[in-house]
Amino acid sequence: MTDPARFPFPPAGDVRPPDAYHGLRRTGTPHPVQLSSGQPALLVTRHEDVTAVLGDDRFSRAGYTELARPLFARKTESVLLATADAPDHTRRRRAILPAFTARRVRLLRPRLEALAEHLLDELTGGAPSGEADLVGGFTVPFPMQVICEVLGVPLDDGAMLRAEVDVLMSTSGHAREEVAATQARMDDYFTALVADKRRAAAAGTPADDLLTRLALRADDDPGQRLSDREVVALGSGMLMAGYETTGNSFGMCVLLLLRHPALVRTLRERPERIPAAVEEMLRFTSLNNTGGAPHLVTEDAELGGCPVAAGRIVVPLTDAANRDPGVFADPDAFDPDRPDVAAHLAFGHGRHLCLGAELARAELRIGVGALLRRFDDLELAVPEEELEWRRTMFINGVWRLPVRWSAAAPAAGRPA
Repeated sequence: MTDPARFPFPPAGDVRPPDAYHGLRRTGTPHPVQLSSGQPALLVTRHEDVTAVLGDDRFSRAGYTELARPLFARKTESVLLATADAPDHTRRRRAILPAFTARRVRLLRPRLEALAEHLLDELTGGAPSGEADLVGGFTVPFPMQVICEVLGVPLDDGAMLRAEVDVLMSTSGHAREEVAATQARMDDYFTALVADKRRAAAAGTPADDLLTRLALRADDDPGQRLSDREVVALGSGMLMAGYETTGNSFGMCVLLLLRHPALVRTLRERPERIPAAVEEMLRFTSLNNTGGAPHLVTEDAELGGCPVAAGRIVVPLTDAANRDPGVFADPDAFDPDRPDVAAHLAFGHGRHLCLGAELARAELRIGVGALLRRFDDLELAVPEEELEWRRTMFINGVWRLPVRWSAAAPAAGRPA
C-alpha cells in the first residue's frame, strides 16, 4: 500500500484547479491524504458532500483549530470568522453583516462605479493607447480601496498594508519568524487604528465606517459584545479577505476575457450578460491554493456513501465541487451561457458563506463592465507562458498582468 499523498497539492499554475483534483472527482469518495502538518485527513470533492461539510454542525472548523496543529505559519486568530463555530462565529458574523448586505451594496454602487473609472483614468493617463499592469493598476487597487473605505482604513496606508498582507498570505515564501513579526505589526496597526476610532467617538466625532461601529459595539451591546482583541483581529482579517480574494479573482477573470475575444465582443454588445459571465468565471477559476479549511468530524457521519468516524479530519474542496459532473454539465468547459452556474460554491456555503459575496460580485461586474467600456482593444503584452503565478500564496492568481490597450472613443452622451 502506498503512503497517502501530501496535501495541499501543487497549484496548476493556471486558472484551473490542481491536476490531481481531476482524478479525485472520478472516484467521488473521500480520499485519504496527509496534511502538511503531518495529520491524516480525507479530501471531500462531490458537490453534495462539500455542502454537507460546510453546512452541518457535525463538521467543526473550531474543533480542528483546537488540535493546535496549524498548517501554515500564520496564526489562526488572523482569520477569526473562518476558523470559528457557533456561538462565537454567529456573534461575530452578526456584528459585521450589516455592512455587506445586498441593500448596502446597492447603495455603494455609484461609489464603486466612480472609483473604477477613476482608477482607469490613472492607469491610462489619458493616452489613447499604451501598456500597463492591470493587477498593479486596477484589479487589486479597486477592491483594496473599497475595503479600506468600508473599514475606515486610511488609503495612504494601502501600500504598506499590501506588503504586510503579502507576507501573511504566503504559504511557504517566508520564514515563520518573519510571518510572526508581520502579524505583530498588523496587530499593532489595527490596535492603534481602533483606539483612534474610539477616541474620535468619545470626542463626539465618530467616523461612519465599520471599524468604528465594531469598536463602539464592544461597549454598547452587551448581548453581542466584541472584545477589543476581536475587533482588531476582525479588522485585519477583513482587510486581507476583502481585497486579496476579489483582486486576484478579478485578475483571473480578465485573463479569461483575454482568452475569449468572442465573449468580449458579446459582452460589449450585451452588457446585461456580464453578471452571468462573472458567475461562470467564479465557478471555473480556482482561487484557493491550499484547497480548503480542515474540519474535525465531531459525530459519526457519512460522505460519498462512506462512513466517516468522529475524530477524523475532512477537507472540503469547493474548487473540485465546482467541477462535479453530477451538478455541472461538461464541467471542465468554460461556458458563459451555462444554465446550472448558480449552484457554484465559489463563495462557500451555509454558515461559512462569504460575508462579502454581494460586494465581491458588484466589484467584479462593475470592474469588467468598466474595462469593456474603456478599451476597444485589450491583449496580453507578454506571452501567456511568461505570466508568474502565485504558487506560494493562499490565493491563486498572477502577480502581474501586463496588457496592451487602446482606449474606446467616448460614447454619445458620455464624457471623455
